[in-house]
Amino acid sequence: LMATAQNATLATLSAARREAIAHVAREYNVVLIEDDLYGNLTDDPTPLLAEYAPERTIVAGGLSKSVAAGVRGGWLSCPPAYRHRIRVAHKMMTGGMPFLLAEVNTRLVLSGQADEIRKRSIAEIGARIAIVRETLAGFAVKSHDRVPFVWLTLPDPWLSGTFKNACLEHGVLIDDEDEFKAGRSEQVFHGVRFGVSQPRQRGDIAEGVAAIRRLLDEGRAGYDSFS
Repeated sequence: LMATAQNATLATLSAARREAIAHVAREYNVVLIEDDLYGNLTDDPTPLLAEYAPERTIVAGGLSKSVAAGVRGGWLSCPPAYRHRIRVAHKMMTGGMPFLLAEVNTRLVLSGQADEIRKRSIAEIGARIAIVRETLAGFAVKSHDRVPFVWLTLPDPWLSGTFKNACLEHGVLIDDEDEFKAGRSEQVFHGVRFGVSQPRQRGDIAEGVAAIRRLLDEGRAGYDSFS
């Protein structure tokens, strides 16, 4: 579960909803895995799911989202009863984290440098999100000042997959909603997700979002070409 800044819709569960999930998990003896990769960026004050069901919740976090993409390190926080099994499973699946990478990550965190990089990353994300909001003003854009992706609900007549193909024709890579579904579903949201962290310069963001805006403004123009 991504209780905070869910990827891709940016939905965040209320405290009441988290408490209800914990209650159901406890009633049916279900182990919860809470993905808090983006939660550390938002500084959302809502308690983690783990605070409502600490005896059955495993929390996953990492540095690649909350600090910088090049810092490849993560962690799990779990109830003591799961500690040994998780450590063994991780080692069997990955061979264990390379010593040098673990040492670099540890020094970044303990020295305070990771926090400084995080602050700069958040400032840059905010500037890029501001470009998106200004360019796509008037459309149904869901964003967060500290999270490096956007959820756009498409106007009629666009379909998610068709709009993705149209953007690709214009050199802009986005994800349609099917990328985030666990399987085939009758529920359709007509939305797309795109990130703002990969381009090197803010000008690249402005250019890409401008292309998205032109497609939205054109409406049906060229629609059949992208089916």
